[in-house]
Amino acid sequence: MSRSPDLEQRIKFLGLTSADFDRLAGLEPILNEHSDRLVDAFYRHLLSFPQTRELIRDPVVRKRLMSKQREYLLSLAAATVDDDYLANRRRIGETHERIGLEPRWYLGAYALYLSILIPAVHESIAHDPLLASATIGSLQKLLFMDAQIAMESYIDRQQQQLNDLTKELAREGRQLAEEFENQRVALRSTEDRARVAEELASVGTLVAGLAHEIGTPMGVIQGHAALLESAVTGDDAKWRLRTIREQISRISKIIKTLLNMARPGNIKRVPVPIDPLIETTLAFLREKLARNRVEVHTVGTTGNRSVLGDPERLQQLFLNLLLNAVDAMPNGGKLVIQLRTTSDRNIEIKLSDSGAGIDERDLPRIFEPFFTTKEAGSGNGLGLVVANGIVTDHGGEISVTSERGRGTEFRILFPTQRTPSANSQG
Repeated sequence: MSRSPDLEQRIKFLGLTSADFDRLAGLEPILNEHSDRLVDAFYRHLLSFPQTRELIRDPVVRKRLMSKQREYLLSLAAATVDDDYLANRRRIGETHERIGLEPRWYLGAYALYLSILIPAVHESIAHDPLLASATIGSLQKLLFMDAQIAMESYIDRQQQQLNDLTKELAREGRQLAEEFENQRVALRSTEDRARVAEELASVGTLVAGLAHEIGTPMGVIQGHAALLESAVTGDDAKWRLRTIREQISRISKIIKTLLNMARPGNIKRVPVPIDPLIETTLAFLREKLARNRVEVHTVGTTGNRSVLGDPERLQQLFLNLLLNAVDAMPNGGKLVIQLRTTSDRNIEIKLSDSGAGIDERDLPRIFEPFFTTKEAGSGNGLGLVVANGIVTDHGGEISVTSERGRGTEFRILFPTQRTPSANSQG
């Protein structure tokens, strides 16, 4: 009998012993005698739920399912738990996933097996209550192992599908980024056209990074969600539920920001509170900031003052500036965002990084189209052109101070208006 270390560990963990297999072998006459009745009870139970009834609507599928269920029940008494047995149980989980049977239904099926088999065992071994109880315990161990293997197989197939989708999304993202780069080159003739190209390229870059940003949380969600339906009590189950909620919240923030930036439309003119806008942008970049070991500190507030403008373009402004700051700190560093309302009630935003800084001779040129101090292939020289254009379109001013080796600070000044409070009356 060939058993892998993984299978040996499963058997040891569940406490399956030779005595358990001897007791299970004693179930053979019971299962042979009652198999048709047990399968009929199983089938009637499936018919009582619309979801499972839909899966067995096809007569051919139904006949095959009933045959497999009878075969499975009889196999419980003749179980030779080796590597072939493990492979067979894995195929069961793969079949469940392929036909669309969710874990909650086939976990329920294992529970149903027990509810059907336990009375049959008690009835047939009524003369020896201790043997009946021990046999039921052996049966539970084997069914739990079968459910465990099938569940893991289901999760593995789902994870593989997710990985395939992630790779496809990455490929599409790279292709889209290349297309946007071609657009950028074609629009070099004027600054306005260059700004359009940058906006398109930004979408391409975001889509290219979408696979990484979503792959990890979706992998976590997929693994835990597959187990969620089996148990909703206990510390472990609560931890899984909390993990799912946190990851879903994270994905929602990423998708919302991406859609806001990618959605075409006319420039809006609405009151835009700056504090929550910056918070949203930082939430979108949280993973990138952590990966690059950038420590962010937000100081001050703009109070109830708002900028009259387009929230999506203003978010792109801060996204460009924050990404530039991260690029300037390849070995990590500190980023400080200072917010305040000036004495003439304008909004002032300062973004200071502890990065490499900019040479004094380059400072006058940083807002010129295609001027960049980054290495070839790392930048196109349009990010600050776009930022300057957005600030100008909103009636604001942008300036920069920097010293080589001591960091850079961007200062933005916007004319503002007071944000109406909930109690304001017109």
